[in-house]
Amino acid sequence: MLTTLTVLGVVLAVVHTFVNGFHDAPNALALPVRFRALTPRVGLVFTALVNVAGVWAAGYLLADWVIRGVPVPHDVVGSATIVCALLTTVGWNVLTWWWGMPSSSTTALAGGLFGALLGARAVDLVAENPLTTSVFYQLVVPLALAPLAAYTAAWALVIPLLHLLRHSEPDATTFRSRLALAIGASAVAFGHGVHHGRRATWVFATLLLCAGLQDPLAGGPAPWLLLVVAAGLGSGTLFGAWRIAYTLSSRMITIDPFRGAVAQGVAGALLFLGGTLIPVPMSTSQTTAAAILGAGRQQRFHTVNAGVVRRVLLVWALTIPVCGMVSGTLLLALSPLL
Repeated sequence: MLTTLTVLGVVLAVVHTFVNGFHDAPNALALPVRFRALTPRVGLVFTALVNVAGVWAAGYLLADWVIRGVPVPHDVVGSATIVCALLTTVGWNVLTWWWGMPSSSTTALAGGLFGALLGARAVDLVAENPLTTSVFYQLVVPLALAPLAAYTAAWALVIPLLHLLRHSEPDATTFRSRLALAIGASAVAFGHGVHHGRRATWVFATLLLCAGLQDPLAGGPAPWLLLVVAAGLGSGTLFGAWRIAYTLSSRMITIDPFRGAVAQGVAGALLFLGGTLIPVPMSTSQTTAAAILGAGRQQRFHTVNAGVVRRVLLVWALTIPVCGMVSGTLLLALSPLL
C-alpha cells in the first residue's frame, strides 16, 4: 500500500505542479498582455523562464516552508494525506479555471492537508491536532492579510503617483505604464516561482520521507528535484489559463494602463518580498486580484463589476472548507486500508 501511495503521490505532485503553472500564469500576464506591454506568446515564454528562475532561487530558501507547521506524519498515513490533498487541489484548480476564477492553489493545498489530517484524527490514525495556533499564524494569517495589504497599498499609491505624472504627456505616461507592467510581470512570476517551487519541493520531499527513502533536502535540495519542479511549473505556464486572465483584466473591473501598472507593481513587490526577504506564505492569485481591485477603485467613475467580484470572494472563502471536506472524505474512504 505504501509503494502504491508513493507512486501515485509522485505522479499527482507532477500533475499538480503543471496545473499550478497553467492556472497561475495569468497573475503575471493578464494586465501586461491586455495593455500590450507584452504579446501573449512572448509573455508566456518570458513568464515560464522567470518562474523557473524562481524555483531555483527557492532551492536556497527552503528552510522557510510555505506550509511549515502542518504536522504530516512520515508514514503511510502521511502518504495518504498528501495524495488526498493533491487530488483535491488539482480538481479545485481545474474547476476554478473552468469558472475563470483567480483562486489560490496554496490555500487549496492547505485546506486539503488540514481536511485529510482531521479525517485521519477522527479514526485515530494520527494523535496530533493539525489546527494549532502556530499553523494559524504561519499560514492562515499571511494568506488572509496579503490580499488586504495589496488592496490597501494599490489604492493608496494611485493618487500620489498620478500627482507626480500630472504634467506628463499621455503617450509618455502610457509608455512608462507599459514598462512598469513588464517589470511587474517579472516580479510576480519570480515570486510565484519561489513560493510554489518551495511548496512543490516540500511535497516531493515529504512523499519520499513517508516512503522511508533518503531525504532529498538533506545538505541542500537535490538538483534533480529542483529540475522536476522547474520543468513542471515552467511547462504548465506555457499553456496559460486565459479564462482567468480575462476575469482579471476585464470582467472584474475596468482599469487603465496607469492603474494597471500600479497594481502590477504592488503585487510584484509583495510577492517578491514575501518569497525572499520576508518569507511568508502568500497566494499569488489573491494578491494580484486584490491589487487590481485596489488600484481600479481609485477612479472617478464606477468601474467594478460587483457580481464578478462577489463570485471571486465567494470562491476564496469556500476554498479551505470545500477542499478540506473533500480531502477528509477521501482519507476516510482510504482509512480501512491504512
